[in-house]
Amino acid sequence: MKNAPTVRVVSATEAKNKFGEIIKHAYAANEHLIVEKSGIPVVAIIPMADYQQLVHAGSASPEVAQKVDEASRRAQARRDLAEFLEQVHATMPDYPEEEVDRDIALAIAEVRAEKARKIAAESKTVYKTRKRKRQ
Repeated sequence: MKNAPTVRVVSATEAKNKFGEIIKHAYAANEHLIVEKSGIPVVAIIPMADYQQLVHAGSASPEVAQKVDEASRRAQARRDLAEFLEQVHATMPDYPEEEVDRDIALAIAEVRAEKARKIAAESKTVYKTRKRKRQ
């Protein structure tokens, strides 16, 4: 079971100026943030999992519950993808940037040359067909 969240109070100005940092703390550090405007608590920023528990506790409409479920599934998919990419990256060899650039340039040149060969072959076919029609 996860630890109880920490609760922190921030001003609306601080929330505005540090919004990215605040939502990261809410998500990554399991922190609940109470945002005050003129000393009055007006909103809370909490992790999605905690919000989902609140919604499923009973008072939310089915539409809100559905949107929360969808958002939770998307968030989990993003976390799964990030974890997968980290695992893949950890197993990949480290190539010098110059070597990668050279390989990319070579692949592009090969694709362009193949395309040019196809265009030339098609042009010859069209030319021969027109020549036969004129005879």
